Amino acid sequence: MLSVHTSPLGDLGRGENGGMNLVVRRQCAELAARGVPSDVFTRRDDPGAPAEELIAPGSRLIRIPAGPARPLPKHEVLAWLPHFTAGVVAHAASEGREYRLVHSHYWLSGWVARGAVQRWRVPWVHSFHTLARVKAAAGLPAEPQRAEAEVVLARAADRLVAMSLAEQADLVGLYQVSPERICVVPPGVDLERHSPRPVGAVRRRMHLDGRRVVLYVGRLEPLKGAEMLIDAAALLAEDPTFSDVVTLVAGDDSGDGSRQAEPFPGERARLMALAARRGIAHRVRFLGAVPHAELAALYALADVCVVPSLTESFGLVALEAQASGTPVVATAVGGLRDIVADGLTGHLIGGRHPAAFARRIGELLADRDRRARMGEAARTRAALYSWERSADRLLSLYDCVESPEPAAPLESCACL
Repeated sequence: MLSVHTSPLGDLGRGENGGMNLVVRRQCAELAARGVPSDVFTRRDDPGAPAEELIAPGSRLIRIPAGPARPLPKHEVLAWLPHFTAGVVAHAASEGREYRLVHSHYWLSGWVARGAVQRWRVPWVHSFHTLARVKAAAGLPAEPQRAEAEVVLARAADRLVAMSLAEQADLVGLYQVSPERICVVPPGVDLERHSPRPVGAVRRRMHLDGRRVVLYVGRLEPLKGAEMLIDAAALLAEDPTFSDVVTLVAGDDSGDGSRQAEPFPGERARLMALAARRGIAHRVRFLGAVPHAELAALYALADVCVVPSLTESFGLVALEAQASGTPVVATAVGGLRDIVADGLTGHLIGGRHPAAFARRIGELLADRDRRARMGEAARTRAALYSWERSADRLLSLYDCVESPEPAAPLESCACL
């Protein structure tokens, strides 16, 4: 496994750490439980971190020195990819290690994988997680170099893994990839960790007694659309019946969040200034990066979880919130259209309209019974996604690309 720019053991919601980290970590653990070991290579970004660390019994994280041992913006990691590739190849040679397959995550890792598999002569599976052309279509800054690299990687890999039907459609429509070369492998959710639970003590500790709570979870960067939530919260605040509502923002600046927020030092500062201008600074609490183990309580105490992303390949936050029995109001983009059943487990909003978000959030906050019904339906829908099922599909894909015999087509992929 290659995860160059971010470690699967990194703290979620901080820097570049997000859903991809969790996907790699949980899939490796599930594969190891099935007797499939893995080495996961990432760039060393902390001089105090160990050179090797277990993700799970049978899955090893290996930190490769390539560039300064500190977090780097993704565009700076690009210059160190040749050093990283050489480090991975040298590490394998030093142990006499022979790999059966390479699975790369994100386009930077795909660049490394392309070089490694040419040396090792093994199959190669790639997951993009996000796509430059999709982001550009959503109005985010164009990344022509990345987009061109993604075209090359999409053609070169033996199989591509999409996390949702929407991502598969983007690969077909924007990158001209044959559907037979794309395998849809949705992530999962831990239904024991993310579940309805008593939250009285947490509410008291956070001084939320008697308050209705709207929750945002994710990295702070333009892609994630938290500005939409601030605008919607300001519109809700105009109605005195929502004077008790508090918006919690769990997450911190990513590299893009720091770089794209000028003249502010980061996206968090920009959003805080926006809340102040809209007169709701006292109603919005910025919690910073929250450890994943502590997010479960926030999901459970929230009345509504809002996912206002401009694009979203899958949408793990929406899935975890629904598993916790919390209805979701989300943008109708990408994988969110698969996860959120509009009108049943929450609401999907087309376009970038704060008033539409405010209206749907307000409807849920105003109707406790409706929230309860949607929460039960959300929990049922989340149960369709499990890490066990995700690993089973991934293992079927690996078996397919390793086999010299073509597999019979099933579903939308020739592997599954």
